[in-house]
Amino acid sequence: MATMVVTGRLGRDAELKEFNGKKCLKFSVAYDVGYGAKKETVWVSCSMWGDRGEKLSQYMKKGTMVEVVGTPSVRAYEKDGVAKASLDLNVSDLKLHGGGAKQSSDDSDNIPF
Repeated sequence: MATMVVTGRLGRDAELKEFNGKKCLKFSVAYDVGYGAKKETVWVSCSMWGDRGEKLSQYMKKGTMVEVVGTPSVRAYEKDGVAKASLDLNVSDLKLHGGGAKQSSDDSDNIPF
């Protein structure tokens, strides 16, 4: 069995879905490879099954930095007649590193000086 560790940012808010009565948290993590003109973004489609994903869903907002560990797989598909591939990860462990959307409060807008 292979294990993969990815650290990156959520591309959008995670979605909690249900398949055959089981909860699944679906989200995508992006990380950059290279630099300058050769910099590319790699996307990993993640699935986290069970209660833990359901509990974490409220914190999984666009831009949040996460570290995910799990079993990788590659899925081939066709879109508009073009062959494509997706890097998928069945997540077994997740760490939140923060940095997502911030909640605005009235107090944060008032500077006390």
